[in-house]
Amino acid sequence: MSGPGPGPLVVPRPEAAEDDRRATPWGRCAVLYAFLFLMGCETFLVSPLLPTIADDLNVGTGAAARIVTAYVLTYAVAAPLLGGVSDRFPRRVFVAGGGLLFLCGNLLCAMAGSLGALTAARALTGLGGAMAAPAMWAYFAEAAAPRQRGRAVAGGVACYALGQVLGVPLGGLLARTADWSWAFAALAAGLVPVVVLVLWLLRGPRPARRGSVLGGFGIWRDRRLALPLLSTGFLQAGRLGAYTFVGALFTERFGFDVGRLGLVGLLVGAGSLAGSVLAGRVIDRVRERGRDENGLSAVLALVFVAAAVVALSVTQLAVTLAALFVWFAAGGAFYTTQQTYLGSASPRRRASVVSWNGTLDHLGVAVGTTVLSPWQPAGPAFVAVTAGLGVIAAGLSAVTARSNARLKA
Repeated sequence: MSGPGPGPLVVPRPEAAEDDRRATPWGRCAVLYAFLFLMGCETFLVSPLLPTIADDLNVGTGAAARIVTAYVLTYAVAAPLLGGVSDRFPRRVFVAGGGLLFLCGNLLCAMAGSLGALTAARALTGLGGAMAAPAMWAYFAEAAAPRQRGRAVAGGVACYALGQVLGVPLGGLLARTADWSWAFAALAAGLVPVVVLVLWLLRGPRPARRGSVLGGFGIWRDRRLALPLLSTGFLQAGRLGAYTFVGALFTERFGFDVGRLGLVGLLVGAGSLAGSVLAGRVIDRVRERGRDENGLSAVLALVFVAAAVVALSVTQLAVTLAALFVWFAAGGAFYTTQQTYLGSASPRRRASVVSWNGTLDHLGVAVGTTVLSPWQPAGPAFVAVTAGLGVIAAGLSAVTARSNARLKA
């Protein structure tokens, strides 16, 4: 941010002229927010159900964990391929189609009688998410008024985070009071009105009708897109990779049991929710001033680094909890900022670009968990690697912001 006095010449964004003519269709966005909420629930719903599923299907808990891998791996691989094709069709085609696959996958999960059938059903669910999610994020960028684009994207990130927050307690409640299959049946039932409303209500600007299965890979030749995508991967590797080991840290350092670890999960989810909501308004202000969102991403990545170092190093419980909240608030704001920028940086390839952001999100978690696993949680090497991943993310965002500023000048 520059101080008083003359600043660099900023070329107005072409979309600025549309502000007075376009209104954000919040009702239609709300339908997609409901879909993202259910996707968030589905992501973490399985975790408390794993022991029950393993017992019911007569397999080990480790084997039952394949149903998590099936969803994540299918989503990560399929999203970039489907995102390229998605840019050729009206957004509601892929949102509704993905919703139907998501619905059918959860129904098949509810009816599965073996681990193989359940794993295949979860893969189908991941395919549905990979088909629908890029089209939804692209719709927010296309349909929202330019001055409210950050808030439109933030609403989606917040609803997804809220679903993740509620997924674990809802799964635990269903595991105690009903058969585990009811959890998947309930998700399928919730998706029925969402898919109907998508088909009925979803309208918006038509995509450029350019794209192919492999066309989305071309974005890696564009530094304006490749560097922010890599920034997402590194930040998520540090943010969520390190969080994988936080439960062990709280158990060892503070003697937390499963119940209190669940409360830590709620705190983390609340941080992500608060960060994404607050980021929406900040992003819109940054865009109104003609600034680049990547500068904000760099700052948020450094806030994450500071909060993670404090949370992992300090032994006072209150300070650790406060730092953990900031850790995830900064991470939620970072992801919202990335989604907003990437959804606007290449209008003809919106779905392709944001699909890669989702893939880097998932791959970052896998890489971060693997890289951090050899080190003692909260040991010096663990803290250094976590901070290093965040610093790399900040550097990539800063380089992108500087490069974009030169192009504008």
